[in-house]
Amino acid sequence: MNAMLKTRTPDAALWLLSPGETNLIRAQFALVGRDADGFARDFYDALFSIAPLLRAMFRGPMPEQRAKLLRMLALLVAHLRSPEALAGPLAELGQRHRGYGVLALDYDKVGEALLQALHMRLGRDFDADARAAWGKLYLFVASTMQSTH
Repeated sequence: MNAMLKTRTPDAALWLLSPGETNLIRAQFALVGRDADGFARDFYDALFSIAPLLRAMFRGPMPEQRAKLLRMLALLVAHLRSPEALAGPLAELGQRHRGYGVLALDYDKVGEALLQALHMRLGRDFDADARAAWGKLYLFVASTMQSTH
């Protein structure tokens, strides 16, 4: 597991992406967006493979859950250069997840599943640079969400 994903300190300075990383994430998100629901399915398949017990937390219809995931990813990608715009939505999301019983270690598993789904969809294009850029983004997301715990 990428040690970067295990850090819990919310620090926007750690997360700020370079213009190249921003462009890479945007381009890769556009690629996976060609089959967005398929990507979301890959994500949840990976998550439930990594952490089968988390499946019980998802009580609603999975198509709805996949749509929520995709909307959040789209919001993140839209604000890659303005993390301050994400603070409120991520804090609210973190509070909701706390109410669902999400634990700190679950965030690591979600990060792992995200990186795995991206690799599945992007293949060789999901190289070390892409993994690092997405890892930075996820670190910011997870640490901001957990800062409300």
